[in-house]
Order: sequence, then structure tokens, then C-alpha cells
Amino acid sequence: MQRVKYPVWNAGKQQAQKAINLYANLDYLRPYFDVEPKEVLSRLIHSLIPRMPSREENVKPELYGPSMIVFTLAAILIYQMKLSSHSVQDGTLIGTAFFICFGYWIGSSFAISSVSFICNTRLSITQILSLNGYALFSHCVVLLFATFIHTKHDHMLFYLLWFFISGMAATKMASVVAARTLNPRYQLALAGFVACVHMVFLLYLHFAYHELAENIAHALQDIETNTIAAVVPLVQRAHLNIPSVSSKLHQLSTSLQKRTKIYEVSGQLLNEFDNIYHILDSAYSADFID
Repeated sequence: MQRVKYPVWNAGKQQAQKAINLYANLDYLRPYFDVEPKEVLSRLIHSLIPRMPSREENVKPELYGPSMIVFTLAAILIYQMKLSSHSVQDGTLIGTAFFICFGYWIGSSFAISSVSFICNTRLSITQILSLNGYALFSHCVVLLFATFIHTKHDHMLFYLLWFFISGMAATKMASVVAARTLNPRYQLALAGFVACVHMVFLLYLHFAYHELAENIAHALQDIETNTIAAVVPLVQRAHLNIPSVSSKLHQLSTSLQKRTKIYEVSGQLLNEFDNIYHILDSAYSADFID
């Protein structure tokens, strides 16, 4: 009993510890989503105003605003695809948009954090996530204007919006990263890396995202078509086998009916023989009495 008791107790203890750790992690993220709407609006405006902060200035991390910006960016991409003539299924379209937006936000933030660690930059991963997320507000503005004003034949308006609006957001984020880098030799290189990643992603969303979504949709359609093409011969083969099976069943039922009729006739003959036997027996008994 003692040998069974301790493993069960240890397993239950580990499960309880996992639940406590999960709640502690959620409780750790809760302050980053506790923000006033006025503060979010102020951060949105200041994300487009390039300004060189001081090294002592505290960059307060916050993830509610960046999360909403990423959701908005995905919604704009979906709306663009709906307005265009691209034939993509809704599930594929929504999944691709959210994967691209959240994948870039988290992936680029970790890439910037890794380079910042090498360059001895005093920024945490949550601070970089906040800066990078608010910088995506410029992408939302540019893509929203490009959706209603931009034409396929003339990209001049897009390039102007890309250079000024997205450039200001990239300059703001690069200036914050450069200001928190202690080594002056790494400031310019790190700032250029951050700005380049930010600007190139908007070019990708404008020129290459639609093709990616269509390629994924076509790949899924090919998989579905191949699956149907593999299933149809099996169904046809089963359909061809159905008449032979039904004919055999019909023959079996016919033979059973014939056998049943034979049994019925045999039973009737036996009854007749039995009646004849009783008549002869009674006649023989009467003659014997006389």
C-alpha cells in the first residue's frame, strides 16, 4: 500500500504544481494588458513621431495595444483580399493572415532581442514586443489608405506612404533601440537592422502576401482534389460490385423460397399419408371386431 501511495501522491503533486505555475504565468502577463484607452491612443500617436529618447528614460512595456494592432492588421489584409478578385477560401484566408501578422510580430521581436543581446542593448523582450507592436500601426495606416486609394497600375502613392509614415515609425523604433545601446559602435548597425526589418515587411505585405495566400489556397485545393480523385475510383468500384452482390442475394433468397415450398409440399404429403394410415387403421380395427 505504501509503494502505491507515494507515486500517486507525487503525480498529484506534480499536476498541482503545473496548474499553479500556469496560473502564475497568466498572472505575470496580466499587468501588461492593464492599460487605459487614453494611454493606448497616446502611444499610437507617439509611435509615428520620431524622437531620440535619453538612456535614462524608462520604456514601459505594454502588450494590449500591440495585440489589438496585430489583430487590426490581419483584418485589413483579409479585407483587401475580399475586395480583390482573389479566390481564396475564408478559412485559409483568415488563418494565413493571422499566422503572418502574429508570426512576424513575435518572430521579429525575438530576432531583434537576440541581436540586442549581442550588442548589449538594455531592452527586455516585453519592451521590444511593445515597441515592435506599436510600430505596426504605421503598416495599418499605409495599407488602409492603399486599400481605398491605391491602384494596381500606379504604386507611387504607396511608395510615398511607405517612405513617410512607415519610415517615421521605423525611425522612432530605431532611435529607441539605439538610445538603449551602450556601445556607440553598435548603435547605427542595430538601428539600421531594426528599420530594415520594419520597412521590408510592409513591402512584403503589399506585393507578396496575396500571392502567398493564393499559393496556400491552391495547395489545399490540390490536396482536396487528389483526395477526391483517390476516393472516387473506390466508390465506383464498390458501386460496380453492388449489382453482383445483390444478384447473389436474390439467387439465395429464391433458392430459400424454393426449399420452403418443397418443405411445405413434403409436410402436406406426410399429413395425407398420416390420414390414410388412420383410415386404414380404423377400417382394419372394424373388420377385426366383426
